[in-house]
Amino acid sequence: MQEHSLSQRAFAETLGTALLVLVGPGSVVATLVLAGKSTPAVTGADLLGISFAFGLIITALVYAIGKVSGCHINPAVTFALAATKRFSWREVPVYWSAQVVGAVLGALGIWAVFSHTGIDLGMGQTSFNQDSSTWASAIFAEGIGTFMLMYAILGIVDSRSPGDFAGIVIGGVVVAIIMVIGPITGASLNPARAFGPELVSAIGGGATHWNQLIPVYVLPGLVGSALAAFAYDFMTTPRVVEMPIAEAVSHPDDYGHTSPTTAATH
Repeated sequence: MQEHSLSQRAFAETLGTALLVLVGPGSVVATLVLAGKSTPAVTGADLLGISFAFGLIITALVYAIGKVSGCHINPAVTFALAATKRFSWREVPVYWSAQVVGAVLGALGIWAVFSHTGIDLGMGQTSFNQDSSTWASAIFAEGIGTFMLMYAILGIVDSRSPGDFAGIVIGGVVVAIIMVIGPITGASLNPARAFGPELVSAIGGGATHWNQLIPVYVLPGLVGSALAAFAYDFMTTPRVVEMPIAEAVSHPDDYGHTSPTTAATH
């Protein structure tokens, strides 16, 4: 039995995704503001800083809301957990809706912080340069990136792993993945994170890349995360029931209550 109601968990997913988008893509905008007219606008050191912004906010969110909603904050994570019977399909639409709404709110937060400069600088959107990267490489990059992220999540929240380090491990793997595929696609690894800034940029009259959203930033993430979950189950043969993931970042309280499924991502 869930300790927290569906409405509480949906609110946690909305808030968590909003904070993820505000800090993650917001760090991209902040970097461009500081860079001014420098060339290149984003250096290797800047990419490392952006990667850590994503990793650190995810680490904080795992520990803050993991015990409430599981801290999915990513439609791809929710999809993979449902596909492998770790999460109820009936609750998937609620989680997805909360994550998308949260992503839009987070992007609106970027707009509020940076005013129209945020729109002019791209809102931290993810896109790939079709002149230097092929569609195939972009699709593969997002798919394998989300695969690695989901694989790491399942590994660290397994009851046989040292779960107290879940937030640190998940945040750390996000940093590593962004450093590799960030220069190619921006390393969304999260359909909601990709959609929120795109929509708000469109509302503000900024640049958009709608033709890339579904084929590069939505479908590869869903497929990659699901494949990671199935691969992990094949390798470790864990007990598969509706919600078997251990409370990776919380412990029973004095009354013996336990917390719901915990998993998180970028």
